[in-house]
Amino acid sequence: MRNLHKAYYKDYFKNLNFGYLLNNGDEPKTEIKRRNEGLMAPNLLHKLPKISLANQDFELEVVYPGLVTGIGINHEAKIEGEFKLGVHFDWTYGMPVVYGSSVKGVLKSYFKEFYNPNESQPEVNDAIKDIFEGEGKSIYNRDVFFDAVIVEADKKNRILCSDSITPHGNNPLKNPVPITFLKIASGCKLEFRFKLVDTVIVKDGRTLTLTAAQKLDIFKDILTTVGIGAKTNVGYGQLK
Repeated sequence: MRNLHKAYYKDYFKNLNFGYLLNNGDEPKTEIKRRNEGLMAPNLLHKLPKISLANQDFELEVVYPGLVTGIGINHEAKIEGEFKLGVHFDWTYGMPVVYGSSVKGVLKSYFKEFYNPNESQPEVNDAIKDIFEGEGKSIYNRDVFFDAVIVEADKKNRILCSDSITPHGNNPLKNPVPITFLKIASGCKLEFRFKLVDTVIVKDGRTLTLTAAQKLDIFKDILTTVGIGAKTNVGYGQLK
């Protein structure tokens, strides 16, 4: 099993002959191209084992153009052809993941829009606080959001592939420089994992009850509607 976190953040720029760059040499560019191909090679998927605490999960497929995570992490040595943006990887196995904190953030942001309590129930804000903050509850009695992991590669058996964006300066017609980055390939399947408990809110004589199964359905609706990860406003991170 290859640890892609190590390959990308520890070994990617290791042992390159940067002296060649001063003379416009090709050695670092050629080696970076080889390392890029290694990160996008087929048969790299290692399925992360189930978490014993997780009691609910579902799989969703990444839609074209793919899913982007970790782009705020710096990854640059100014070599032509390098991948310049970060990627989120699992710390232990080195597989690309969507962090549980990101999953939780998206679900919390849109939960109110996707859940419609009836008039006899208290405000959903109380349920949101219980589900996503779990104030006063032990880890065993509250909802937990785990990392979403890749469980199936794309049709070419890849989990990562490359893409480029071309930001323009003040003059959109002058020398745009593409930024090449890694993304989770479209066609990959992600498994979203949770530990969910039933939520019961009693307030002013009214009761709101949300079972673990009901919450899971709402979570799936949110993710398949709004997506997850970076650049969802331009089509990335869409799921089906």
